[in-house]
Amino acid sequence: MAIPVTEVAIVTGASRGLGEALAAQLLAPARRLICIARSPNAALAAQAQASGAPLDYRLHDLADAEATARLAQALGETLREAAAAGTASPISRFVLVNNAGVIEPIGRIESLAAAPLARALQVNLAAAMLLTAAFLSATDAAGADRRILNISSGAARHPLAGWSAYCSSKAALDMFTRCIAAEHAGRPDAPRVCSLAPGVLDTGMQATIRTAAPADFPQVERFRKLAAEGALASPAQVAQRIVAYLEGDDFGAREIDDIRDR
Repeated sequence: MAIPVTEVAIVTGASRGLGEALAAQLLAPARRLICIARSPNAALAAQAQASGAPLDYRLHDLADAEATARLAQALGETLREAAAAGTASPISRFVLVNNAGVIEPIGRIESLAAAPLARALQVNLAAAMLLTAAFLSATDAAGADRRILNISSGAARHPLAGWSAYCSSKAALDMFTRCIAAEHAGRPDAPRVCSLAPGVLDTGMQATIRTAAPADFPQVERFRKLAAEGALASPAQVAQRIVAYLEGDDFGAREIDDIRDR
């Protein structure tokens, strides 16, 4: 007998790194997991099949603004259908994890160019805003627990030379999180929201950072040293802690948080 689905979760950037690890942690027979990523993930699909967890994997590049607007609309329709179909087994929780992000462009502010800057702002900020808007609208009347986790960065709170696009877009994501909370303050059905820094992880993004020239990123040697000394955190271990926090009763008590403080 199939296990009734009682939760729906969306994770962006699920093809690798922290997003892949979060998706793997969230796979469960009673949870429909919707993953958004630029490339397939055969390992995640195999894990879902082996565990009997419903996986809806959608290939999409969040850097494409027009396509992302269409994606947001389609996800909204999916969420409304899930809420409407849950009469026999109601959906008790909807979750959105805005994880996708890009570190580029790396370099001095004088070197910023329109196309890479627009891509960074689109992926790190605008896509998360659009998906959140669709998520909130589609689940507003569902009467379910709603949770939004925005994956931020310590760079959102501490400026780093050479990372102006990344620092600024992640700082804006922090403020967007606070705006969500402000707009829903006092409502009995207010969503729980948090912009969470995950720490320094051993991911492809870190590998990209280590290739930067010192002239573009003066602190590059510090990150190379962290990797050489094995001081980078495992995405799987951090994802386990993040999901435990996401599912906890105190999630959303702090709008701006850091998993290293948990």
